Amino acid sequence: MAINQVKRILVPVNFDQVSEKLLKYAGQLAKAFGAELLLVHTTQVPELTFTQQSRLIQTLRSFGERVLLRQHEAGTGFTRFECLVRPDTLRKSIKAIVQDYFVDLVLMEASPAPTDEQLRANHASAVIEVLECPVITIPLNVPFQKLKHLVFATDFTDHDVQVLRRIADFANQAGAGLTLVQVYSSAERSHRSRIKAAMREVQELLSAYTLSYKLLEEEDMLEGISDFAGHEEADMLILATQDNYLMERLFSNAYVKTMAYHTQIPLVTFRQLKTKPCSGCCANCKNKQDNQQDMQKELILLK
Repeated sequence: MAINQVKRILVPVNFDQVSEKLLKYAGQLAKAFGAELLLVHTTQVPELTFTQQSRLIQTLRSFGERVLLRQHEAGTGFTRFECLVRPDTLRKSIKAIVQDYFVDLVLMEASPAPTDEQLRANHASAVIEVLECPVITIPLNVPFQKLKHLVFATDFTDHDVQVLRRIADFANQAGAGLTLVQVYSSAERSHRSRIKAAMREVQELLSAYTLSYKLLEEEDMLEGISDFAGHEEADMLILATQDNYLMERLFSNAYVKTMAYHTQIPLVTFRQLKTKPCSGCCANCKNKQDNQQDMQKELILLK
């Protein structure tokens, strides 16, 4: 039996049409997973009076009931949800909320990252940076559909077995098939045998699951994954990232406003510590590693 179960899904709500579409999707996803929802509204102001908080919670509850009741079908059970109101931005509040309320998954809108600092603090890319739990970003023009096939874009040579099992359990709970695929460039072609050996190691680690595995040569990782996901008619794309660098790229105008397949389906990000710079030639990770090495050298000299 899977030990990594999604039981509570957090959904940010701002009482607008975006929130309504997001909550409709969340309600159906919660039913598919047998989970409950936690609706969260952040006020963007530093303080709240008790009266303000009480009124907002009632407004939030009414909003949730109105949206979720619309999609309620007789005999299917009403989606259970709780309501929470917090001051300040989502970025400042969400980490403590996830920990205190045992949130397993956060669901947000997929949209271009804004340049305004205040708006950016409520964007998915900023939230992903501070969370350990997985985050799903949903293109709002995509209605919910039963999950049948998920694609996990991974690096077999840089994996974490606990993260791999969490992702496999996620697919199992959704009742969907899962394909693990690694995209490598022509420059890495000489390392293909090492990559294949690493893939076989992952297959052994996940032998309790029925999964598919694939290696794909492509110069641009995101484009290669997008093409593969489209060919496979994937219902969801999964990434395991160390920070939000890749998400910043995904949420840039260069991708979000294109017809690339990975912008047309939900995207799930899991947190994974990396032992090497991420795929996609991420100079950001390399710079972090260099800085850590410099700090270690300075500590040695001080001793």
